[in-house]
Amino acid sequence: MQTHIVPIGNSLGLRLPKAVLESLHLVRASALSIQVRADSIVLKPIKAPRRHWAEAFAAARLPDSQMENLWGDLPVAEGWDD
Repeated sequence: MQTHIVPIGNSLGLRLPKAVLESLHLVRASALSIQVRADSIVLKPIKAPRRHWAEAFAAARLPDSQMENLWGDLPVAEGWDD
């Protein structure tokens, strides 16, 4: 595969072929790390394993009216000082 450096505003950019983007699951605004090794440029997708955690926690959250009893042997409404 071959590509060219192209002008983008006052900068220069690199267009990646669609096949490369699809094979790495890259979309617009995907984060990449850039490394220079000898006479090569290495681009790697930055994996963000926690990027969907907020949505997962929100989906798993119990309603306020339903408290979870983590101790198992204590009534939910009972406190330590009662």
